[in-house]
Amino acid sequence: MSKYSFEFKLKVVKEYMGGETGGYKSVAKKYDIKNHSLIIY
Repeated sequence: MSKYSFEFKLKVVKEYMGGETGGYKSVAKKYDIKNHSLIIY
């Protein structure tokens, strides 16, 4: 079982791809996830 749901992952990736967050580190910090987890999505 995944730690994060598909819906959550999709939300985070869409926010990152939108480019308004300042990069993956900012998105990871906002959602309290590890930086490398975001890269794996």
